[in-house]
Amino acid sequence: MHQFPYLVKQAWGSLQSKPAFVSGVVTTLGLTLGALLTVLTLAYVMLLKPLPYPQQEQLYTLEHQLIDKDGQIDGRAFTYPNLMHFYRAQQTFSQAALIYYDADVLISSPKHPTLSQAYVTPEWFNLLDAEMALGRGFEQTEAVNQYHPVAVLSYDTWQKEFSLSPDILDKKVTFSGTSYRIVGVLSKGFQEPELLDTGMKSQVLLPWDFNSISEAERKKWGNDDGLLNVLAKLPAGKNPGQVSQALTGLINSNWQENVAGFAFFNGWGIKIKLHSLKSVILGGSEQSIYLLLAGLIALVLIATTNITNLFISRTAEQQHNLAIHAAIGASKSQIFAVLLIQTGLLMLMAMVLALVAATFGFALLQQTLNHIFPRVDELAINAFTLGSALLLSISLAWFFARVSAQMLNYRQLNTRLHTSGKGTGVQVPGKIRNALIIIQITIVTSLVLACLVLFKKSLDTINRDGGFDTDNITFMVLALPASDKAAERANQLQTVRRQLLALPQVEAVSQALAPMAFTTRALTADISNERYSVKAKDIDHEYFSLINQPLIEGNDFSAADIKDDNDVIIVNDVFARQLAPDSSALGLTLNGNAIIGVVKGIKLPGKNKIPPRFYFPASQERNMMLIKHLPGQALTREQLVSLLGQVNGRFKLFSLSTLNERRQSRLFSQYTTAVTSGALSLLTLLLAAIGLYGIISFGTQMRRLEIGTRLAVGAKRKDIIWLIFKDNAFSILLGILTGLISLLLLVLTFSEFLTPYIGWQLLPLLIATLGLIAIISCCACYFPLRRYLNQAVALSLKTSQ
Repeated sequence: MHQFPYLVKQAWGSLQSKPAFVSGVVTTLGLTLGALLTVLTLAYVMLLKPLPYPQQEQLYTLEHQLIDKDGQIDGRAFTYPNLMHFYRAQQTFSQAALIYYDADVLISSPKHPTLSQAYVTPEWFNLLDAEMALGRGFEQTEAVNQYHPVAVLSYDTWQKEFSLSPDILDKKVTFSGTSYRIVGVLSKGFQEPELLDTGMKSQVLLPWDFNSISEAERKKWGNDDGLLNVLAKLPAGKNPGQVSQALTGLINSNWQENVAGFAFFNGWGIKIKLHSLKSVILGGSEQSIYLLLAGLIALVLIATTNITNLFISRTAEQQHNLAIHAAIGASKSQIFAVLLIQTGLLMLMAMVLALVAATFGFALLQQTLNHIFPRVDELAINAFTLGSALLLSISLAWFFARVSAQMLNYRQLNTRLHTSGKGTGVQVPGKIRNALIIIQITIVTSLVLACLVLFKKSLDTINRDGGFDTDNITFMVLALPASDKAAERANQLQTVRRQLLALPQVEAVSQALAPMAFTTRALTADISNERYSVKAKDIDHEYFSLINQPLIEGNDFSAADIKDDNDVIIVNDVFARQLAPDSSALGLTLNGNAIIGVVKGIKLPGKNKIPPRFYFPASQERNMMLIKHLPGQALTREQLVSLLGQVNGRFKLFSLSTLNERRQSRLFSQYTTAVTSGALSLLTLLLAAIGLYGIISFGTQMRRLEIGTRLAVGAKRKDIIWLIFKDNAFSILLGILTGLISLLLLVLTFSEFLTPYIGWQLLPLLIATLGLIAIISCCACYFPLRRYLNQAVALSLKTSQ
């Protein structure tokens, strides 16, 4: 033990003499292990780390399933009256909080920002143990039906909108004409559960009573709303399955009584299902993290094989020094200790770099993938990260030292000094060299092929034509004052429309929802009484021509249809075939509305199927507009704010986006998959090329004398090239075969998940993968050999270089 400092000093001195070797090992392992630690920590936070709430395992959300007459799930969200009935009547949960997600313009701020909102009951603060930076959360004075206008801000909102003003509790915020007194600010470290969408954070919390659902909608038992949510605490010991059954009976019986007079809902029912809060937050993202983790583990294995080859070469260079150790009486275990100290120092340096890289990786995930992976805000160097780093360091240091020790012949080391080293060089066993090649090729074959499949599928989805235009179209949403009369507001919106059309860069304006958004409506065929639950959208007479959605049959809406709110609808071709499989759907009536036209169905970004849809005339009070402009001449926010101010100073711009931006937002996961899989493929090929070159180059160097001898006795260049290719071909082909078998086993094991990726289109990708591997392998065999083919034969025959 007293020799340890001396051995460390000696090992450090030895490493300092080989800066290229040190930098290669530390950089390669540091960066790859940094990426692995990033994803390992993400997996720990997502899958293993408890949620940051008290008794988090007892927190549940409720899924409200609307079951149609055929037993199919028509919707998975609460209707408002069912939600309120649950809140008042349930006695199962110790606490239950109601949540309604929304957004509105902060009109009390000169900048008029649009802030995300959560309308909650006081239980929300208790269930999540919401820590406050200032003030308080909601109390019983803000309970249901108290109508006490107060607000709680997120820390981020306090910072961005109020510059951390110390007198924030003396201020008010105003939304849609209602002023709310600020009573609290959430702490900076509070993590709001992402129930609606991954990455979504509420910027202001308001009492439940003030949610924006109209009085009419609050009485509709058949209209579900995905923005309604419940967070509840189940007492310990209660079975979630039994609770689901009890709540189903409670809510379904009351719902049946209230819809008894509606023939459409005959045979329908309600089913309640409990989901743990953690499973809802994960939202099925486990598969993505497992795939990412598998890819990075494979990458680390490739890097490890590359570094193994470097250590083999390094061991060959250290024979003389190790022989001195053996000559003065060092045992095998002591020589292993010398090697272990060297590998330990290298792993220590690599792990420091890995932790730095992981820190940057956390920041990158938080900035770019916070809408893909939940809980990324919780990423930081923690005990799990440090423990993983320590375990990896020890394991890799021991592995590299063991491999290096296996290269040594202890008896030859003892005689090396006496024989001047002649004939006692380190000989790498062919099994080890072939194993390294097989491992490299196996990983490259399976990983690159898998990445290329994901890459192609993502690109196909991104490039798929949806059947409508998105270029040069802006989508505008207005926040309108509630106090205006309907007729006056409609006239003013038509004025806005006319003023937009008067602008030289504007080609067309449609008063309608964006093409990606649909609601669900109930329809009944007037003749057959067949009932349908169909996706719907309200549009005007300019909509189809503006987005270039083709009309297949019949007529488009007219200006009169919009102005007079005529009882007419237009269906897509999918719904038309469902209504009239063998004839035209024109003239059929549903809910008293006549079908006057059929349009070609559109495929929404990221979706593979086109569902049945219909379109009905939009009200002239519609607060949304599509604006088609000349290329490169999109309207700015400032221009639109100025135009709205000229018409009505209380009209506020709620949001402004282009259809291309909205399309890209829906395809964000596909873009992420394409970039990740493409980058992983290139990195894998690069590391494999470097690794194969190193392994085969070292093997070629060991055969230098043989190559020189063959050339000296008249062997031709092509014979030598063929010899090297032939000797490495078996390992390369075995690696390819092993990789394909691994992929086949993976497909058979996870057939349900992987079936969409399997098909004839896989063949070109397989050929491309094998072609890339063949090119890399050929280059790795040929280029190290060129040196000996081009130099004088006498140089190859020398016993020392």
